[in-house]
Amino acid sequence: MKTLIEKTWFLLFIFFVTVPALSQTGNYEIKITQPDRAGAKVGLSMMVQGTATIPANNYLWVLVHRIQGFKYVWYPQGEAVIDPVTHRWDVLATFGQSADIGFDFEIAVITVDNQQHLTLENYITKAMTSGDWRPISMPPTMAAPQIIKVNKASH
Repeated sequence: MKTLIEKTWFLLFIFFVTVPALSQTGNYEIKITQPDRAGAKVGLSMMVQGTATIPANNYLWVLVHRIQGFKYVWYPQGEAVIDPVTHRWDVLATFGQSADIGFDFEIAVITVDNQQHLTLENYITKAMTSGDWRPISMPPTMAAPQIIKVNKASH
C-alpha cells in the first residue's frame, strides 16, 4: 500500500512540474508564403509575407543576409506584426546593393523573447537614425528559424 501511495505522489509531482513547463514553451507555427519558393528571383526589395501563430511574449522578426561573405551575420529588416484574426504578417526586406546582383540571399523568420526583441528594436532605431547598417549575429531564438534562399536578379 505504501508503494502505491508513493507512486501516486510521484506521478502527481511529475504532472504538476511538467505541465506548466510545457505550456510555457507553446506552439510555433511559422510559414513563409512570399517568396513562394526557394530560388525565387528578387530585386532591391520585396514584401516578405507569411502566417504565424506564436506564444504570448514572443516576437516575430525578419532578417536577411547575402550568403557568400556574410554567412554568420544578418541584417534585421523589422518586426513582423501578426494579425490576430488571419495570422498573416508582412515585412519589407531589402537585398543589398547593385553589386550584389547574382548572389544568393537567405531570408530568416525568427521568434525572440522580449529581451532580444528590445535589442532588435534598438538596432533598427540606431541604424535608421545613423545610417549605420552593420550586420549582427542572429540573436538567440525561441524556435527554429524558418529560412528560404532567394537570388538577387536586379536592383
